[in-house]
Amino acid sequence: MFNRISETVATPARVEPSSLLKLVAGEFALRAARLWPAPHTPFLTAPAARRHLVCLALALGREAAVGDGLLAGRLRGAIRAVADPAPAGLERALGRLGETAWTGAAYRKLLELLADRKAAKLLRHAEVIDADAVGRLAGLPAPMGRELHLSLVITDDGAAAVSEACGAIAFRCGPAAADAAAARWADAETEAALFDAVREDLYPEPPAPPHPGTARLKPLATKAELREAARRYGNCLAGRVNHAVSGFSAYYEWTEAPGAVVEVSRDAVFGWRLEEAKGPSNAVLAKDVREALTSELALMGVYVGRSGWQLERALSPDVGRGWRLPSVADDLADVFGG
Repeated sequence: MFNRISETVATPARVEPSSLLKLVAGEFALRAARLWPAPHTPFLTAPAARRHLVCLALALGREAAVGDGLLAGRLRGAIRAVADPAPAGLERALGRLGETAWTGAAYRKLLELLADRKAAKLLRHAEVIDADAVGRLAGLPAPMGRELHLSLVITDDGAAAVSEACGAIAFRCGPAAADAAAARWADAETEAALFDAVREDLYPEPPAPPHPGTARLKPLATKAELREAARRYGNCLAGRVNHAVSGFSAYYEWTEAPGAVVEVSRDAVFGWRLEEAKGPSNAVLAKDVREALTSELALMGVYVGRSGWQLERALSPDVGRGWRLPSVADDLADVFGG
């Protein structure tokens, strides 16, 4: 009989980071637990700057440099073991990153920002460096990737909207046009200026107006012309750029004093129809101005009267016998604002 000797193969103990380590080290908790097993005392009791240095090394894939040496000795020497040459300001920044670990992407972005003169200046003067703001940069279009001053003043949703707008321009006009737009946006200094710049590029130029105009009716054919007219007339025309771009409406300026902004819109029955005409600050036009304007529109082939929808609705049996068709005069009163 043979004695069977069973060999017991030793199985390495499973490494499990504690809840506290997960909180402090974030996505690096498991790797930190392998280096400093429970209760993870050397890592958890180290100053925050040292813990961030360890996480930075792991984010850069420098596992060979990670060990007790990063937790002790001169910080500057430990930094050289992780990033050599290290960007100026890294030693100072490590002490301002908060108590818990950042994401790997945010650490890598931090090094990129410290190498940028404009962003590094902001970081030097920050009492606390905002991990969320640095992280938001990773979501912004590439030409804006170092504009820390903007990521500090917008929200996560704002950054996502800017990025999506850039994607919309890339879909419509190609990546080069999108990058050029984002480079312009990067020059903005405030959230309001940024959003204004993005909205300016979000829409393409409107299609050509349906009529080239007349001596007294000048087409407002570009986004710039629409916004300039909105400024001069003190109205909401700038907010209707999307109507012009979609081809639903076209806009003209009545140039005889006191002047007016005229909107003509597509109508399924009449073709182009007068939608609205108002003077400066949405003032109601005088009777003689209305008559001159409507005559000019008629020469252009623009219908002046009730909408095709109103007419079609009157011919629908479901309107009920109590419904009354408004008079053409009432419809025109709406068109001219009174």
